[in-house]
Amino acid sequence: MQKINKINQYLLEKYPTVWNTRIVWMLLASAVLHIFFFIVGYISHADPVSLQKMNVKDDYFREGMIFIHLIISVLMMVGWLIMMFKNNAFKNFYPSSKGKLFLQFVQYFIIIFAGTTFYFSYMTGFKLFIKNKYPDQEMTENINVINKANAFLSQDLEHYTLDNRTFPKFYDLYCETDINKIDRNQKYFVYYNRVYQFYNLYSKTVYKKDKYGDFLFPSGETEKNLAYEENKKGSKTYYFKKDVVDMSPYINTTDLTYYNFSDVFYSDDYSGKDYLRMQYSGEELYDGYNQTIKDSYKKKRFEINRFTTDLLNKKNPVEIEKLLKSFLDISKKFGINNNLDSKSWVKVIYHPNDFNVRYFIKKYKPLPDEEYDVNNVPMDEDGNYIYTKTVTDSAAAVVDGEVVNDSVQIRDFNPDIDNQLSPAEYFKNNTTDYYYYSDNLQNLLNNVDLIKSTDFFSENIHIYIWIAFFLATIIFSFRITGLKSLLFSVISAGVLFLAVVLVTVLFSASSGRNGIEFFVSYFVFFIGLAILLLPIVMMKSLKKLIASILINISLNGFVLFVLLIFFIINIHQEESCEQINIMSYDCPTIIKTLGFNLSYIILACGFIFMYLYTSVLHKWKAMPN
Repeated sequence: MQKINKINQYLLEKYPTVWNTRIVWMLLASAVLHIFFFIVGYISHADPVSLQKMNVKDDYFREGMIFIHLIISVLMMVGWLIMMFKNNAFKNFYPSSKGKLFLQFVQYFIIIFAGTTFYFSYMTGFKLFIKNKYPDQEMTENINVINKANAFLSQDLEHYTLDNRTFPKFYDLYCETDINKIDRNQKYFVYYNRVYQFYNLYSKTVYKKDKYGDFLFPSGETEKNLAYEENKKGSKTYYFKKDVVDMSPYINTTDLTYYNFSDVFYSDDYSGKDYLRMQYSGEELYDGYNQTIKDSYKKKRFEINRFTTDLLNKKNPVEIEKLLKSFLDISKKFGINNNLDSKSWVKVIYHPNDFNVRYFIKKYKPLPDEEYDVNNVPMDEDGNYIYTKTVTDSAAAVVDGEVVNDSVQIRDFNPDIDNQLSPAEYFKNNTTDYYYYSDNLQNLLNNVDLIKSTDFFSENIHIYIWIAFFLATIIFSFRITGLKSLLFSVISAGVLFLAVVLVTVLFSASSGRNGIEFFVSYFVFFIGLAILLLPIVMMKSLKKLIASILINISLNGFVLFVLLIFFIINIHQEESCEQINIMSYDCPTIIKTLGFNLSYIILACGFIFMYLYTSVLHKWKAMPN
C-alpha cells in the first residue's frame, strides 16, 4: 500500500492529469483481466465435444461470458468514475491548456476501451488453442482420410445413385433426371422411379444485361434444352444439352452402389475456407466466386469417386479396413459419438460381386423404443440439436405408377415398378443398429476452420471503438460543463429529434416520399451546422447555460455530423448512378468504396475536432455565470 501511495504522489507531482484520471491503475487492472479472459478462452473448448455444435464462435455470447464481461466492465467503470470525480481541475479553475484537456479525453477513451474489450482476449486465447490443438498440416491429413472413408458411411442413399458418378468418363457429362426431358429414343437408365440420361454439352456466354440487371438469355435457345448456368465475373455462361452419350460400358448396375459415391464431406482448400468464413460473416460473394467454389468441388468429387472406384476394384478388404480404422481413430480423437468398429464395418461393406449398398448406418442413436427417422432432428445428451440432412422419400412421388406433377408415366420407363422395392423402403429395411454422428464431425471441422480463419478483431473492433468514444465524450462533457448542462443537453437533443421527425412527417404528407432522403439529410445538416457554429462565432452573445448545451451536443454529436456528410455524398452518387442506368448494387459510392475504413476516418475526425474544440471550452469557462 505504501508503494502505491508513493507512485500516486509521484504522479500527482509530475503528471497531475495522469494521476487524476487513474489511467495507470486502470490499465494495470485491465491488463490483469485481459490475461484472465485469455486463459478462459484458451481452455474453454479443450473438450472436442464442445466444438460439435453450430457457430461456436458465438459461444462467448451464448454461454454467459458476455454477462461476466459486462459485470466486470460496469464495476470497473463505476469505481473509476467515483475515484476520478473527487477532483476536477478544470471545474475549479486550475490552469489547463488545450493539450491537457485533450489528453484527458484521450485517457478517458483509452481507459474505457481497455476496460470493455475483454472479448478480444477471450477469442485470442480460443483461436490460439484451436491452432495449437488442430494444426493445419494434421487437419489436412485428417480431412483427406475423412473424405475417403465417408464413401462407406452409407447414411444417405442419395449419395449412391447413378447421377453421382463422375469417374471415369462422366466428368464433363450432364446427367438429366427430369422424366419429362428424357429422350426415349436414346439410351437411358432406370432405377425404380428415377431415370438417368447422359449428355455432352455446349455453352454460350452472355455479357449483356437487361434493365433489371439480369443477364439476357441466349437467342435461338430454349429453356427446355438448358442444362445449367454459371455466373462469372461480368458474364453468364449457359450450358445446353447437345447429344446423348451411351455410358453403358461403364455402368454395370443402376442400383445403389459404392461405385457411384462422389460426395465431398469437407473441403479444406483455401477457396472452401474462405467461402465458409464469408458465409458465416454474411459477406456478399463477388461475381464468379460461387463458380470458383463449384469448380473446386467438382474436381474433389472426381478424385473421391476415382479413389473409391480404385479401392473397390482392388477387392482387398484389408486395405478398406485400414482406411476405416484410420477414420475411426480420428473420430475418437475428435470425440465423435459412434458404435462402429473397423472389422464389423468392413463386413457391412464388402460384397465384391457388385459392391452394392446393402446396409445403412444411422446418423444418431435412437432412444429406446424409438423408431429411427432420418428426417428427425434429435437432441444429444447436452441438449444440442443434431441437424441431419433430409433423405427424400422417392416413393411418395409416385401415385399408381404416375409421377406427380409430371406428364409422363414412370411405367413407360420401368414397367416392373410395382414389383420393385422403393428406395425409401429399401433404406428403411436395411438400416442397421450402427450409428455415427456425422453432423457432429461436420460441425467440428467447420468450427475449427472458422475459428482459425476469422479475424475477430477487424469484425468487432468498431463496436468497441464507438462505445469507448461516446462514453468518453459523455464523461468529458460532464467534467467540463457539469451535470445540469449535460441533462439539459440530453433533453434538448430529444426535443430536436422529435422536431425533425415531425417536420419529416409533414413533408412526407405534403410532398410524398420523393426526395425525402435529401430533405431530411439537408435539414439535419443545417441544424447540426448551426449548433456547431453558434458557440464558435456567437459565444459572447449566448447565455452560459445555452452555450453549454450547444457545446455538449457538439462534443457528442460531431462524429454523427461527419457521418451525415458522407451519407449526403452517398445519396447524391446513387442518384447520379440512377440517371445513367447503373443499378444501386453496382454504384461505386463513397461509403461502399471506403467500407469499414470510413469508421476509422470518422474516428480520426472526432479526435481532431476534440483537440481543436478545446479552445472553445476555455472561452466558455471564462464566461460569467
